[in-house]
Amino acid sequence: RRPTHSRAMGACSSRNAATAPGGVLEDASYATTLADQYGGPMPALFPQAMADWPGMYGARCEGKTALITGGTSGIGLYLATLLARLGFEVLLPARPGFEAELAGALSTIAEAVPGARLVVPEVGLELGSFESVRAFAAAVRKARTKLDVLCCNAGRGGSSTCAREVTEDGMESIMQINLLSHFLLCSELLPLLRASPAGRVVLQTSAARFQPGAVTRKKLGDLNGTDERAFNAFSQYQLSKAGCCLFMRALNQRLLRAGVDNVIACAADPGLSATGINMQHNLGHSWLWMPDGCISTRCLHAHFGQHAADGGLPAALACVDEHAKRNDWYTPKSGLSGKPVKGNPRRHMHAHFDPLNEGSRFPADAPDALWKQMVGYTLAEWDV
Repeated sequence: RRPTHSRAMGACSSRNAATAPGGVLEDASYATTLADQYGGPMPALFPQAMADWPGMYGARCEGKTALITGGTSGIGLYLATLLARLGFEVLLPARPGFEAELAGALSTIAEAVPGARLVVPEVGLELGSFESVRAFAAAVRKARTKLDVLCCNAGRGGSSTCAREVTEDGMESIMQINLLSHFLLCSELLPLLRASPAGRVVLQTSAARFQPGAVTRKKLGDLNGTDERAFNAFSQYQLSKAGCCLFMRALNQRLLRAGVDNVIACAADPGLSATGINMQHNLGHSWLWMPDGCISTRCLHAHFGQHAADGGLPAALACVDEHAKRNDWYTPKSGLSGKPVKGNPRRHMHAHFDPLNEGSRFPADAPDALWKQMVGYTLAEWDV
């Protein structure tokens, strides 16, 4: 009997990024379950990528190792599957309490990619705990000599009506899971990335980062969302994804100054992918400011979205593109959906509000100011 990976659905809980029963990617059972649960189309581009990308990128991926956070469900599961298909050894962190999800993911990937090289580190990873991040990273450093790709994919969402949740570290949970713990994890694993001939950090961001830009910029000084009167869980999500872009820029700047030329950081957008995180957002109300219940997230997925499988392709391209440079950005061609491409953040309609860009309406010192805040919260020690 095939293991399953599932979570109960809940709009505001950090325990519920919502996945569905596991199945074999080849027979589309998992893909069908996601589409049934969250609305939207079936995969349109992922099956062709599984067929074509090994010939395009496989020779450069053999023998490499990638670690993917959130790689056991949704977008991350498809990302892990494609990288395994290309020849990567894929490290899948186990989240404590989600053993069934991990078992289902391992079964699903192994059936889709016979001979897939999948490794579950001995110590689990809970991004809601800085102590867990440090223990996990220490175990990975002990077991590995290098890491070629760190894909910071895991995340959680929230709607404008969700209450503020706090982690064991006293941090607002969306910010810690989406940004701060990935910042700490990257600092802890940087020695392994530097040991790679071409180390790469891929940060999963979102188009939510620049809408509304003014609100996001105003909250940059309070990552922890301590102003209860102004707290909005969806705004925290937006800020966390803007923060991923600023973190990328700040990291690349420090690597460059330190003369580290074999590690770069890039960003990727999944587009409007039909996932549980969007269900947490309640997009019609939080993103489009419509009366609650007027437009469902399932409806938006059906009319404008793409399947989670296709949403993983921009991050996959960011992991394998041999021409990738510092601060490159990968996105669906149309923004919301479509073929994965290397985008130009200075040429889209929201360029002036995009933290990917120097000269945007985000303050010029925003990357450095954010870095200082994150160091203060996490006590991360960076060797750059």
